[in-house]
Amino acid sequence: MWRVSLSLITHRFFLLVVALAAIHFQGLQNNPSVPSPGVSGIPGLWSQFLQRVSNSREAQEISSPQSTSKDPFIFFGSWIYRFSQIRPEIIVLVLSNLFLFLFLLELNGFVNSLALPEVAVDTCLMSILWLTSYELSLGSSLSLSCFLTLLALKAANDHRWLVSGIALALLSLTQLIGLFMLPLLLVILLGQQKYSSRDELYKRLIYLLVPISSVIFFRWDFYRNTPQMIHASAFFNLLNVFHLKTGLSWALSTSFLGQTLALLVLLSGSIISFFVLSTLLHRLMPIVLLLSLLITTPYTELATSTLLVAPAFTGLAEACAPSLLKGIQLIFLIFGAIEVFNIFS
Repeated sequence: MWRVSLSLITHRFFLLVVALAAIHFQGLQNNPSVPSPGVSGIPGLWSQFLQRVSNSREAQEISSPQSTSKDPFIFFGSWIYRFSQIRPEIIVLVLSNLFLFLFLLELNGFVNSLALPEVAVDTCLMSILWLTSYELSLGSSLSLSCFLTLLALKAANDHRWLVSGIALALLSLTQLIGLFMLPLLLVILLGQQKYSSRDELYKRLIYLLVPISSVIFFRWDFYRNTPQMIHASAFFNLLNVFHLKTGLSWALSTSFLGQTLALLVLLSGSIISFFVLSTLLHRLMPIVLLLSLLITTPYTELATSTLLVAPAFTGLAEACAPSLLKGIQLIFLIFGAIEVFNIFS
């Protein structure tokens, strides 16, 4: 895990430098008569960086007493803000990076149960370098969702069904994918049945089903729109290509190219995983996770939501030669840095 931690720190420091450089150059363009040191130096750049973060939805809702968000990330942030009065942008930065680290910790442990430790490390590195992974460090509540997804899976794998049920319930407060992960977790539970008594099975079913049932009841305003959300998902966008014979030219347009790239990477990793992992359940797991993502996510959000199904990277990490894997990671690094520069410029 030390390699993953070191890579995360190094990569995030690099992206921070890129973001500050973008803000600096933007300042020079807006005020060409001001010399470089006059753009307020590092403290001024850092202040402008924090200002950008403070404009995020998470920071706004954490500082708003009228916020009615059901997002657990906002709940944790608001609780800290009320009792500490720390600036909301600092809170979202700390929380998002904390949950990002916990996500990588769970991802490393989970992939270790599917493949060799080197594969687990490479899977984590691909997640760190993914083109939109910077969002998980900038205050996005997606970092908590990614952590809860992996926690639910790994806890189920480790027979910790109460933890798995609670994690799935918290995920389902804001992410429809939590509901579609339930069949996968039930299959894992039934696969463990031969090692436990019938009473133990019933108890684990209660641990898993009661929390998510409570969430569906509590968030019925969200779940009653499930048919509409599914119909607007990436899965149905792709299905309409064959049904309406519209062609795939739209998927290769500038607006959707990033989403299509994300889909191709995830699809390649899932297919390769089916042939290289050991047990049938492990082989099917990335495919099921990818299908759950496609059914619950609009096509326009695929690239952003990719890390919700980060285990799909396992196939690429397992099958690619070291030189090819380094090349993929370098491409991720370059395009991720370009994305950050464009956002802050």
